[in-house]
Amino acid sequence: MSTIQFDSEIRPVRPNGGLGGVYSIRSNSRASNVAEKSSAREAEVEDIEGLKSSLHQEGDVRKAQVFRGWVLFWCSIGVIYGDIGTSPLYVYSSTFSSDPSYDDLLGALSLIIWTLTLIVSIKYAFIILRADDEGEGGTFAIYSLLSRYAHIIKRDPKEESMVKMERYHTGELKTSSRTLRTGIEQSMIAKAVLKVVSVLGVSLIMSDGVLTPAQSVLGAIQGLRVVSPGISTSTIIGVSCTILILLFLIQPLGTSKIASTFAPIVIVWLLFNAVFGIYNLALFDHSVLKAFSPYFAGAYLVRNRTDGWKSLGGILLAFTGVEAMFADLGAFSRRAIQISWICFCFPCLLLAYIGQAAYISVNPSAHSNPFFNSVPPGMLYPSLVVAILAAIVASQAIITATFQ
Repeated sequence: MSTIQFDSEIRPVRPNGGLGGVYSIRSNSRASNVAEKSSAREAEVEDIEGLKSSLHQEGDVRKAQVFRGWVLFWCSIGVIYGDIGTSPLYVYSSTFSSDPSYDDLLGALSLIIWTLTLIVSIKYAFIILRADDEGEGGTFAIYSLLSRYAHIIKRDPKEESMVKMERYHTGELKTSSRTLRTGIEQSMIAKAVLKVVSVLGVSLIMSDGVLTPAQSVLGAIQGLRVVSPGISTSTIIGVSCTILILLFLIQPLGTSKIASTFAPIVIVWLLFNAVFGIYNLALFDHSVLKAFSPYFAGAYLVRNRTDGWKSLGGILLAFTGVEAMFADLGAFSRRAIQISWICFCFPCLLLAYIGQAAYISVNPSAHSNPFFNSVPPGMLYPSLVVAILAAIVASQAIITATFQ
């Protein structure tokens, strides 16, 4: 009997062209099984990808919006600036409780001009709008953005036990910034304060969203008493409640349709204010343009002392609703909001306040109802209709900010 000896390391050789050879049947069958499983898995993956592509719809994944043409410019005016745009109806009447002197009028106008410039134009339009979280704005967006660069939120315990995360030092932060970040991360009090401030900010927006619609619509309907003083209070309340119900019922239509519908009203309203401002400035007292100097704002506060600081509550009304610029960022784009404010809304509001100041300087008692008292002859009824519609639309800015 012949004996065949094998080396300790057997290397199987696949048959080539049916010529035979030494090979392992087990390894060959295993390789074929692996190949079959691999091809089956690839086929299954292709089927899943095909199913996903067939089920995928445009708009399933939300992306940050990018400015495209004048569409977002148009829509942003219809939603964002309704609240701040209707402030000329009541700023001067809320600031002065009696007929103002010329110096006090210049001081108040100077405060309004620089408030709109510093807080709205510079702070919000050029600084805060850049603190977005993938195109989203609002208080929670800032907190989410902060949590990306600082360890201020607790991770999932399961994830934390399986995945170890370490910070990669890029050197982009200054030493003082890194020290501040480390202090926040190591302080439980600082983390708690950030959470409380975030929740408080959102709560304030939501409370404004509850209060503003009722207040603005009620104030708009009360304007009907300018034409018909005999309208009863119950009628005003009933009409206001009906409008509020309709206003909330149309919200499911979406921001785009609502903004496209409301935009003409806000645009016409702001154009009315701009034209009336130019008219009053040319016809009455153009010397109020001196209020562009911040000296008059400072002199007003120094001269009136405590009463001057108290009157800032009325000046504050000049930029109520500015928070909607950042809160509604997710519905529009940063560039659309910036262009619509700087190129249209800001100039219109400046002309409105300057024109009213020019009229009040000649007729001091007109401060009690500055807009309607300064309306050019023959424009009272058109202005009343547009003002009522604009006041109703004004609540949309905060409604969108609340539910965005």
